[in-house]
Amino acid sequence: MSHLTEENRKTIASGIAHNMTLRELANEIGCDPTTISKEVKKNRIISREAKGTGKKFLCKKLEKWPFVCVDCPHKYRDCVLTQLKYVAQIAQKKYIYRLHETRKGLNLTKEEHELINVSLKAGKEEKKSIYNIVHEAKLPVSVSTIYRYIEEKKVDFTKMDLPYAVTYKKRKSQNKKYEYPNNKIDRSNRTYIDYLSYKKHRINEFTVQMDFLGSIKTDSKSILTLIIPELHFVFLFIIENKNARKVVDTFNFIQNLIGIESFKEVFPSILTDRDPSFSDIEGIEFDPNTGELRTKLFFCDAFRSNQKASVENMNKQIRKFFPKGKSVDNFTQGQINLIAKTINETPLHSLDGATPREAFSLIFGEETYIKIFGE
Repeated sequence: MSHLTEENRKTIASGIAHNMTLRELANEIGCDPTTISKEVKKNRIISREAKGTGKKFLCKKLEKWPFVCVDCPHKYRDCVLTQLKYVAQIAQKKYIYRLHETRKGLNLTKEEHELINVSLKAGKEEKKSIYNIVHEAKLPVSVSTIYRYIEEKKVDFTKMDLPYAVTYKKRKSQNKKYEYPNNKIDRSNRTYIDYLSYKKHRINEFTVQMDFLGSIKTDSKSILTLIIPELHFVFLFIIENKNARKVVDTFNFIQNLIGIESFKEVFPSILTDRDPSFSDIEGIEFDPNTGELRTKLFFCDAFRSNQKASVENMNKQIRKFFPKGKSVDNFTQGQINLIAKTINETPLHSLDGATPREAFSLIFGEETYIKIFGE
């Protein structure tokens, strides 16, 4: 037994009252006799102070079992020494108090605490997640422990440094009427319910989710986000003066890089919103050279971004590199590729510590990855 329970302490108190020997009591509880002797010595309390002197004079009989005053003929008549007793409820409270006190603070050395602070600071500057910081720096604590240290302010890292730890203010409701210039596009057989029906027969097939990262009104460039949700793998493309033709050109560009067969494997189907830039359905779905079907395009319902939640979540993560209100016009495709590589080469807990690049290469081949992003 590593710890005595409250029931054990009640048994000890009862055994003392009934003049049981130390070994008899140890056998009944099922522990070593020294465990009981240490328990009584540690948790016994004063039942009566020594008379007259104000000092704590103990009887020599208290140096032996049961270590408290029991059945002593002088106890209630002429004893002038300090008397002790053992009370199970008080002993239990003292045990709980000591247990909490000994577990307070950080179970770390000064060097380990400094390593955690340095690693968190460096990870913050590199926009890494807590999971990546813990595993890359090989910190001596778990991810959940780091979050607890942050909550308890035991490290030089605050909740404000966590991208989603701060609750946003509730937005004011606005009565706006949205007009879509592409509302006459025929999306029959390409709605979200059609997508669900399509996936029923292709449960082992990936679907790429597509969206544009929101940009400021004065920007001429926009960032197109494509993500394979199961792999957390992202493609980023910067498009100037976005429109339907530019989106089609982007898919044609990808096909030219990896070939039609690899394109059909990586992009068997695409789920997106009703942005006018995604209105050229045939241009996206068919090979411009042979007319061969290369992918299937489906649209979410209006105002239902949760139907493509993975790409929405990825856009939140991309905001670490492109904060709201910051222009993207000065970025080149080369710089965008470096950001995509950073995201794809970050180990993820959901992939058991593997990176999206490793998952992508395992399924589609490293050669396909290199054709898109280079070495």
